[in-house]
Amino acid sequence: MPHAIVEFSPLNEIGISEAELLDAVFDGMQASGLFGTEDIKVRSHPASMTRNGSDNFSFIHVQLRIMPGRTVEQKADLSERVRANLCDMPGQARSTSVEVVDIDRAVYAKTVV
Repeated sequence: MPHAIVEFSPLNEIGISEAELLDAVFDGMQASGLFGTEDIKVRSHPASMTRNGSDNFSFIHVQLRIMPGRTVEQKADLSERVRANLCDMPGQARSTSVEVVDIDRAVYAKTVV
């Protein structure tokens, strides 16, 4: 825990690599100080087909799924660190968004083998 799910339009439209994108998210999460390095998981979900407005603009959307217990201020800092890292990259999506979602402990199940 935590899990970062990164959705994005074709990266050739944005001008970055998938590795750069995932590293920017990972580094922002790590810089927050909320998680141990070994606990951070970042996954990419390229959107092969999208429809965004009338001109189908490029986007990056990051959902950060974390266990509850963080303050609103900590969550805001986390999302801002990740967003800032994404916006500091050489290539830019027209829309970049980050959301933090608390996982419901009561219904979360996990097995590690």
